[in-house]
Amino acid sequence: MAIRKQLYTWELLGDNTDGRIANSVGYYPPVGIEHSILYGEYGNVQPARQTGLVKEDDFIVIEKIGSTPGISPYGFSVVGDDLVNWSPNMFVNIVIDTTNYYQDPQNVWSSGVSGFASPYPRQIQDKPYYSLDPPIYVLPDQTIDFRYTLFNDIQLSAENNDWLNIPQSTVLAAVFVEYTHYDGTDAMMARKLRNLGIPVTVGTVENYRRLLLKSKGLETETFEFYLEAMRNERERRKRERKNQGIATQQDYESDS
Repeated sequence: MAIRKQLYTWELLGDNTDGRIANSVGYYPPVGIEHSILYGEYGNVQPARQTGLVKEDDFIVIEKIGSTPGISPYGFSVVGDDLVNWSPNMFVNIVIDTTNYYQDPQNVWSSGVSGFASPYPRQIQDKPYYSLDPPIYVLPDQTIDFRYTLFNDIQLSAENNDWLNIPQSTVLAAVFVEYTHYDGTDAMMARKLRNLGIPVTVGTVENYRRLLLKSKGLETETFEFYLEAMRNERERRKRERKNQGIATQQDYESDS
């Protein structure tokens, strides 16, 4: 059991070409289309390219998101012949299972929050206009994804001959996610607090633990009892999914 503050970042770097379409085919993401930072085809995506599945004994609280600021495609900087800074006009959305968190007023799909409203990395002159409040709870057996959309086309901009090279050290676009990961008995207490309508934070979970210890005493058997109860519940839910024919591969792998 543990409570861990986690940071996840995604970056799109230069490819040591001038960025023109003929010289960088398939390297830069098409504009106006969503791309995942977890399993997409562009940028420094994790090698496994897996969706973010929350396990049965986990609880996730998403607290912050941000992306590269900048709106105008002319907001770039060139040193010598190298492009060192570029404005992607970038938006980020959070998708839980098949539901997108940010929607238009008509309840249709939205591109999400812009890097202008929630910039990353945040410079002294940047003034964020958006904060993820309240945070987002991701429950066991749910999947989580973060998808970005670019509206400035780096390859078309390169056709203007304003630079001759985009070094690999140049960060063209980036996404930042901060979340808290609760597992074991901490996840169980987090779910209980959520059911009670109490905000799930590190402080409320630790306070709930203190109350349990105070009411049950300081015996180590107390936590062993809750651990065993959680294991039994996990096994019951696994058997139930198998009987219903909706078991996942993870259910069968845990039997081996």
